[in-house]
Amino acid sequence: MVERGLIPTAAWITFQNPPITHRTVPLHSFHEAHKTPTSVAMVTTQKLPPVPEEAIMSQKIQKPKIVKITTLSKTLKSPWDRDFLIYDGVTDKTAPDFLAFKEHFNSVWGSILSVLEHIEKFLRDYAIPEVKIKGRRLVDLLPEFELKNKLTRYDILSVLENPIYVQMLLNLPGQRYKGQGGKSEAAIKIQATWKCFRARKFFRVYRQQKWASGVIAIAWLLHCHKTRLKKILRESRQRHLENFRIRAKHLAANWNRIRTSRRTIIHIPSLGYSQAVREHIADFNTQQNTQLGRLCDILDANVNIIYICSHHMNDELMLYYHKILSLHAAVKSGNLEDRSDLKHRFKIITPEAVNIFTMIEQLSQLVTDHLQIQRWLFKMDLEFGGNGTAFCDIASHLKCYKWALKESNRYGCEDWRKKWAHEPALVKISEELAGILAQHAQPVNKKRFPTWRKFLQTFLSQGGVIEAFPPAQSVTNLTVDMLIEPNGEIKVLSTGDQFHAEGPLIASGTTMPQTSVDPQVLRSLCLQIGKACKMREVVGYFSIDLVTFIDPSTLEQQVWATGLSLSYSDQLALTQLTLYLTNGYLDCSLSTFEVPRFIPKKERKMKPRMLPMPNNRCGSPGGPHDLCSQSLHHPSRNIST
Repeated sequence: MVERGLIPTAAWITFQNPPITHRTVPLHSFHEAHKTPTSVAMVTTQKLPPVPEEAIMSQKIQKPKIVKITTLSKTLKSPWDRDFLIYDGVTDKTAPDFLAFKEHFNSVWGSILSVLEHIEKFLRDYAIPEVKIKGRRLVDLLPEFELKNKLTRYDILSVLENPIYVQMLLNLPGQRYKGQGGKSEAAIKIQATWKCFRARKFFRVYRQQKWASGVIAIAWLLHCHKTRLKKILRESRQRHLENFRIRAKHLAANWNRIRTSRRTIIHIPSLGYSQAVREHIADFNTQQNTQLGRLCDILDANVNIIYICSHHMNDELMLYYHKILSLHAAVKSGNLEDRSDLKHRFKIITPEAVNIFTMIEQLSQLVTDHLQIQRWLFKMDLEFGGNGTAFCDIASHLKCYKWALKESNRYGCEDWRKKWAHEPALVKISEELAGILAQHAQPVNKKRFPTWRKFLQTFLSQGGVIEAFPPAQSVTNLTVDMLIEPNGEIKVLSTGDQFHAEGPLIASGTTMPQTSVDPQVLRSLCLQIGKACKMREVVGYFSIDLVTFIDPSTLEQQVWATGLSLSYSDQLALTQLTLYLTNGYLDCSLSTFEVPRFIPKKERKMKPRMLPMPNNRCGSPGGPHDLCSQSLHHPSRNIST
């Protein structure tokens, strides 16, 4: 009757007398096969309850006796499973499912209504025509809504029956502007976009102007600093000139008295050339010392002479000048026996630190340019094996180190290289350096050079280099042996990592092949050094000493070349011995050392065609190595092993 339209869909039908009569169901035997009974239309003679007059579509209903009955579980729904529709953002509040849902959850209907209002507003904003709300999901959403008092898009989609379709509508361009208040939202969006564009444009101009103002400010500060420095120098020079003029006036006023009284003249010979000219003059000290004629001022009986010589004069030369100066009295009298000893009238002095001045200047400049270096090495040209090496931890003993480091950071790397920026630090470091070297510099070979003073004398007489020690806790030394053949071909013959027993600056031996540096990087670096030697017409064997470490500032591996020896090294000799005894093959381009596997004679006869498998002694940190050292000696053989 409902399907035919005789009873309205909103009508709630109840039966006074149930249409189904209960009766006993016969049970089949356990051994009999179960048969599913077919559904049969049931016929009832009971009368239907009276139907309201509003629902009667015709005046008479003929023969309403046959009724098809469905199961009760399908006709009666749980209140949790009530689904209702929302059309154009408005809930159909007259639908039976909505009314049943409202009646069951009457106690929390206020919260449910708030959730529905949020959902309806969202659907109206995005012009969603029709959605079905799942009652069970709506109730599950209440605790989270009461906690946050707002719904996200995901929360709203979770209560819909068709969230994928709704999500597709929401993703359509301009969908928000089709709903309620769409024109206002579109206007707001346009205004916000335009304001953002203008603000971004103004910000770019402001940022450019701010950068330009910063550049101008820095340039102005530098200009003011230079102007102030020039003013200070100008005032200092003016004071010196005024003092000079005062002394000159005093000298002029008292000259008649001074030249007739006893006095001492100190002569400091100088040719007066600039440093650029002096550097290219051969035997400059000898030419400068031709001014020894100044000693002839002792012709005046009231004058004594102190002559400052630029280099040490031997006893023979001193005796020569003593004899020349003693001849004046004999020439004056004409009698050779009247020669007078004038040793007490003149004195020739050579400063003890005459040679160290240049070294102090160079070292001060190096320390100023590289404040991150803690230890500095001094290596003689004519020594080997660490005998002519000394070291000093200069940075840890400099009182002005922290101040200089702060100044370096303030100026930056580029400006710190300029003389006007680092000159104050250079002056302070130069003042402290001589004392630091005298107290804290240590020769490596104490037997050869017990004190720094003796080492310094030899170092200044032989010559050498000042070298920076790597600024890292862990440093690895390497030795690479190379050969430049007469035809100009350059070869890498051996590589090895040094190990140190007596100290970090004395190598006791090497492990071959090296594993500290990438073989290709090491080969490329050594070939460049080999080409430089070839350009200087070097032919034959030579070895290169290198160090590698991790730079603490960049955390990248660094490789420094620290030594070059033009000779056949012990490492190369021991490498040749190893290759001879093992019948192995050393590949320096891969840092691998391969030794053929030993095969007994029986296996050779049984399998003559099988080649021996190589035993690849790879140059890896955990792989085997060959130890080469010249420090092991047999007591009865004059041979190193």
